[in-house]
Amino acid sequence: MRARLGFSIATIADPEILILDEVLSVGDAKFRKKSEKKIMEMFDRGVTVLFVSHSLEQVQRLCDRAVLLEKGRVVAEGAVGDVAEQYMQMLN
Repeated sequence: MRARLGFSIATIADPEILILDEVLSVGDAKFRKKSEKKIMEMFDRGVTVLFVSHSLEQVQRLCDRAVLLEKGRVVAEGAVGDVAEQYMQMLN
């Protein structure tokens, strides 16, 4: 419930930069869908969103660029499709 409240407050404040760390991993499908819609609206307004997630599907759906970290070090950076492919290779 705190994550939902935090997301609501952060997005209503109309920030220039928004950092979301695993916030969409909580809650039900309705909350995630509503939150993703809000994030897309923020992109349309030019807000910079740093979206941190272990959900490859969400990253691919929401982002156009990605940074892959392993043990705090940058492993890959670039187009989300390229970075997602490298992430999948690391899992195998």
